[in-house]
Amino acid sequence: MTTIPPLAGTSASSAVPNSAVGQLRARLEEFGPRDQLIARFLVDHAEEVPFLSAGEIAERLGVSGPAITRLSQRFGFEGYPHLQRLIRQDLRATLGIKTPGRQDAVVANFWASERSNLDGLQAIAEQQLLAFAQVLVQARQVWLIGSRSSYGLAQTAEYLFSSFRPRVQAYSSDQLSSRPEQLLEIGPPDAVLVYTVRRYSRATTRVTTALRQRGATILLLTDQGASPLGKVADQSIRLPTQGSEALASLAPFLSITSLIASLLARELGGGHLQDAEKLKEAFAVYEY
Repeated sequence: MTTIPPLAGTSASSAVPNSAVGQLRARLEEFGPRDQLIARFLVDHAEEVPFLSAGEIAERLGVSGPAITRLSQRFGFEGYPHLQRLIRQDLRATLGIKTPGRQDAVVANFWASERSNLDGLQAIAEQQLLAFAQVLVQARQVWLIGSRSSYGLAQTAEYLFSSFRPRVQAYSSDQLSSRPEQLLEIGPPDAVLVYTVRRYSRATTRVTTALRQRGATILLLTDQGASPLGKVADQSIRLPTQGSEALASLAPFLSITSLIASLLARELGGGHLQDAEKLKEAFAVYEY
């Protein structure tokens, strides 16, 4: 599994003193080495906690499952599920849509963030992008999946990629989750490009995991959070998405998708672009 490291940023809960993570951080020095090890993991990996069982954390840290429970109780929580639920609530409050501030600050901050995001994309290695394109070229069929706003990104990718190669289809992970028999169409020769942005969709996680189990190659485009699909994907790229006070930016996803489409076209020598254009002309799709 290949992952581009995050370009910048901190844990979503790191600056909230009254959050569950804030409470853990504030009392770290009160406890012994083992409890500190567990607490520091929960603080440093807060965005992963909603997707991890106590057993999975224990396995990572080399401690027992009951040690996670006891640590949670020492900090005043009923147990690990209680702590996990509160961290999930804190993340929802931190990462959810917010009411914007003054109009002048919103506009100025928005454009500053977009410039920073686009500058940050240059840190992505060309070889990583070429590897993405190669998988998309060689696959028998390509599925593009996402949920909610991420599904819109998948649809944009379908429009761009299908100009150059056949058997490209965008799917809503919510729809696939409700009709899982469709996953039977995917196998080892196929590739799946997944779009996911905080707050991560449970349907996208479940569907992608199932597709990986069926042998599909998983490509992941995600933000700089701790996406649960990071450990599932064969290749992943994490994008800067700093936006306005209210919303994360999707511009980096659109830019990188356009770039991957350009690389795909180059690798395919244009693919079936000319034939596709002739059909569009025959069907009078456009005014000119």
